[in-house]
Amino acid sequence: MDALEGLAKLARKAREEPTPVFGVAEAVRLRILSESPQSVTLIPLGLFGGLSALAASVTLALAVQFWQYMSSPVMELVAPLPEIRLW
Repeated sequence: MDALEGLAKLARKAREEPTPVFGVAEAVRLRILSESPQSVTLIPLGLFGGLSALAASVTLALAVQFWQYMSSPVMELVAPLPEIRLW
């Protein structure tokens, strides 16, 4: 319990001390105004957009080619069945 009593004593002592009052708003405003804006480069965004467009065009080309080779299951149902000769 000595540790708790010591902490309570320190807390009472801290409450008795006066809180310093000072403003930093002016200093912060001056620091913000004094900093120069950083330049923004759009090269990574353009590179990512270009690679995305390239990937999309390759995917579209492959999809069109695979679409031509795909047979429709509905057409299989309406196509005439070949005759099976039993004899």
